[in-house]
Amino acid sequence: MPRPKTVTMAQLPYHFGVRLRVYPSTEQKRLIKRNSDASRFIYNELVAMDRELYALRQVHCPIMLVQQRIATLVARLKRPAASIAN
Repeated sequence: MPRPKTVTMAQLPYHFGVRLRVYPSTEQKRLIKRNSDASRFIYNELVAMDRELYALRQVHCPIMLVQQRIATLVARLKRPAASIAN
């Protein structure tokens, strides 16, 4: 028996979807807000580190303080979750 051809959702003339209404408790609302605020904070923190790193790399003088800050930012961006977790 031949195997049926796999069809992706985009290839279908129609799309199925599920609509679900959720009624979280007060505690669940608090946890949802805390998690969404934390993810926003981490994103903003990573963008700020990236911008600072870009600005520091535009400085073309071998100042030890600038070089140390660049090294610190590069290390923090390699493992962002560990550096921001605290």
